[in-house]
Order: sequence, then structure tokens, then C-alpha cells
Amino acid sequence: MSFKNFAICLVLIITVAADAVQGQSLPKVRAAYTSIGIQFDPIYIMKERDLPRKYGLDVEMLFVPVSARAVQAALAGELQFITSAGVANINANMSGGDFVGLTATLNTFVFKILASPELKKPEALKGKKVGISRLGGASDFSVRYALTHWGLVPDKDVAIIQVGGEPEELLALQNKAIDAAALSEPYATVAQRAGFTVLADLSQLGVPYSMHGFGARKSFILANRDVVIRFMKAYLEGIYLFKTNKELALNVLRKFSRVDDLSLMQTAYDDYSQRLIPRVPHPNRQGIQTIIDQLAKTRPQMKNLNPSDFIDPTILKEIEDSGFVKKLYGN
Repeated sequence: MSFKNFAICLVLIITVAADAVQGQSLPKVRAAYTSIGIQFDPIYIMKERDLPRKYGLDVEMLFVPVSARAVQAALAGELQFITSAGVANINANMSGGDFVGLTATLNTFVFKILASPELKKPEALKGKKVGISRLGGASDFSVRYALTHWGLVPDKDVAIIQVGGEPEELLALQNKAIDAAALSEPYATVAQRAGFTVLADLSQLGVPYSMHGFGARKSFILANRDVVIRFMKAYLEGIYLFKTNKELALNVLRKFSRVDDLSLMQTAYDDYSQRLIPRVPHPNRQGIQTIIDQLAKTRPQMKNLNPSDFIDPTILKEIEDSGFVKKLYGN
């Protein structure tokens, strides 16, 4: 072997070894998202671009479609970050968990109630079946809150049917297994184009509700604060790319939602990127208080819970105070 070839081989060996050492040195964590919808697009972008690696983390991002299963995995130490509505954190903590919300990526209901065309107003749901993704999840909570708001008694006046994910809800609606469904985008628009009508847009209720934020265990945050900060920086960059790169956002959403028609997503994207998802999705006490108040109607022991016990606002505050977000957006 010539000296030149030997030198080239040596450089390659050193480079590969350095990369291997660097890869081994990165803290490894696992995170889970629990549903498919436009509100999760910053997370899909985060995964697609492997943004955590940019901030010194080796993150395995998993789809765990059942929130209860994700919570159980986190309690067992198998997951370090999970997306969950505030209701999941509260229920887990009432059973001995120590979850807190790090973000409130959405801070109001985002579901639309899509129904058969013959149903003209929410009160017409009396005696009907409404599909949700899963009992105890965000769609379940949202529907129960809305039904109560309309003077209907959940499970008595209206049957609430657990169907699965939103694609399964849409299929059940089309097959007339249910009369209405709680859908977020892009599936709400898909249902509209299939001939179903929007009976109600729950975001118009103006109710503060902590939804689809990242959460983690208090014990993990305490022991790994630097890892949590790095992970949240990656998530904030995912939000930044979602809000500023429409082409990327829609293409990634198409891949993860398996809805090929980008025209279905245009209006929803504008609404979510400009109005619903903020640059810095600080966890919100009022959004948690809504959940506590609603749960306390059937579980009075929850009445005196302190919403501050279910959030940790210090992580995002520290990142924002450092100037990280201003640097991202250039202002």
C-alpha cells in the first residue's frame, strides 16, 4: 500500500472512530407521540430532521397510539418524554405518578364535531352515538365538556364510543357505526369533503385547556435538567420550522398522516401556524384548572388540587430568557 493510500485509510479510520465515540457519548432518550394530526407536526419535523442530535441528544421518537400505554411506559422508565393532554398527567398522578407538563402546545380544544348532514345543531346529538379516539383521552374530555355545555348528559343522553385513532373514527362515521365524531385536522376536512357537516368547532368555545404538550416525570427532570433543556430546544426549533417553512410542514404532515392531498391541509395549516400554536408554548395553569374542575364533577376529591403541581414552567422560561427563541426567529 502506498503512503498516500495508507494516509487516506488512516484518516477514514480516525473519522469513523471519532463519529462512533461521539455517537456513544450522546445521552440517549426515548420520546413518544400518541396521536396523528396537524398539532403534532412540529414533533414530526423534529423527528424527520433529527433535531435533537443538533442539540447533543440521541433521541428515539416513537408512535405509541394509546396514551395510557405511553404513561405506563414512562412510569417504568422506558420513555422519558411523552405527549399528553393535561388530563392524562392528572389521572396518572392521582394513581401515584409524578408527571408534569413542560409545554401546552395547544391551549384550547381543537376538535370539530363532524356529523351526518341531517343533524343540524349540537342538541340533535341526543340519543346518538359520538365517536372518540380513546376513553380518558383528549377527544373524550373535549366531547364530554362540550356535551355538558350544550345541556346534554354524557353516557346518558349521548353514547360516547371509543373507536381508535382519528382515521378509524372517520371510517366508522362513513360506515354509519357512529352518528358523529370528534376530529382534528386534517381528518375534519377529509370528513367535510366526504359530505359530513361541522356540527360544532370546539375551539370556538374559547375554553382554556392544556392539550398535546410534552410531559416528563419530575424525578427525571430533577436528575437530567440539561437533557430536558436540550430536548425542549429541539422541540422549539420544530415549532419554528413548522411556523416558517410551510412546504416542509405540509410535506412532513402528508408523510405522517398519510393524507396525500395537500389542499386538505392548507387552511388548517394557516390557522395552526398563525393562531393556535405559539412560538413558546408555555404550560398554562388555567388550562389545567379547566381539567380539574371538570374531573371534580365526578371525583370530588380532585376539587382542591393545585394546577401548579401539574406543570413545570421553568424549563421554557429558562430557554426563552437565554435569548434562544429570539435568535431562532431573528427578532
